[in-house]
Amino acid sequence: MAVSDLDTARAVVADLAAASSVSYPGLEWAVGVARGPSGVPEFWIVSNEGASYIPAGVYVPRTMPLVRGMDPDFDARWFGWFDPAETVWRSITSRGLTVSAIATTWSTPGERVTENVPALAAGVLGLEGGPPAAEAAQPARNRSHRLETLSDSIWFQLQQAERTEMEEYCRALIERIAFAEPALSSTAQDIARTIAAGRWPTADEWAALQEEYQRAQLMAGAQRPGLLGIEDPEQLVAYQADFMICRRLEALLAWERGDLADLLYAALVGGVDLSNH
Repeated sequence: MAVSDLDTARAVVADLAAASSVSYPGLEWAVGVARGPSGVPEFWIVSNEGASYIPAGVYVPRTMPLVRGMDPDFDARWFGWFDPAETVWRSITSRGLTVSAIATTWSTPGERVTENVPALAAGVLGLEGGPPAAEAAQPARNRSHRLETLSDSIWFQLQQAERTEMEEYCRALIERIAFAEPALSSTAQDIARTIAAGRWPTADEWAALQEEYQRAQLMAGAQRPGLLGIEDPEQLVAYQADFMICRRLEALLAWERGDLADLLYAALVGGVDLSNH
């Protein structure tokens, strides 16, 4: 039984890793298999960025929930924890369920995982061929857009509303994304002002924002907690701040692609208040 659980988990992890390999290289994934009293396996997905952050262009199976949103205290404590296998193990066991298997891209899961999980696959590689080879890189009826995993109501509104109406909503939101405290850089603010005024930033401005986003990503990655398996509250706070900045920059960049769903996802994950818009 555990072998088939592991095989399934490994396949999902390899697919997710391939799907995110270009848009978000270095992201670690894990899939844990929970078995409750009914004996029916539940497959739980986690990434090691934020609270199971999903990169743009990655679509998760509808039947496999994310480790996020069930317990705010859990999400806050293990936010960005380096070892996703440990995060999914903690989440499943905290609900009194048995973990039958875990598969992860992370090569060295901690002792809690190695000593307590009967079937473990570590260091799982993404499918050869990258995103084109990954089912998770293709939208499908049996897969969820990342915004839908965060707020199905906002996703539904986006699908039902007129495109022009949602563009105006997001254009108004752009200023809040850039100027809410802590305010973003002058580069980001200038782009936000241009968008809010109904104009289009120059190619050089977009390129500068992309470079800033890449630098911010490196900064956040350097702060990610738990590399040595030790909780450090100060490091967690620093990582959280860097992560939020990254997501707000990501939201601005989504405007360049015209992807309103990705803009709203990044804004929500980045802590931007979407009310009163």
